[in-house]
Amino acid sequence: MSTIFPIEKDVANSTTLVGFGDLLSIDDLTKIFGVSKKTIYKEIKEGKFGVPIKIGRAYKIPKIYVLCRYFLLPQKYSNFT
Repeated sequence: MSTIFPIEKDVANSTTLVGFGDLLSIDDLTKIFGVSKKTIYKEIKEGKFGVPIKIGRAYKIPKIYVLCRYFLLPQKYSNFT
């Protein structure tokens, strides 16, 4: 199974998430990863963002999860993708 998030090494640093709140919206994730909303929703459905928080009709992903999962410890979680 392929993943949409093979982040470039020069982009994969914690400063990429500076300026975003503690809960990331779908729009935030599209800006961070450079993919479409449809792709983000697909990844949420596949469980690649853990269990998102749903506020009303909107999904929110905790920033700490994205940091750990894709930036700080990607090798630890690589078997989950």
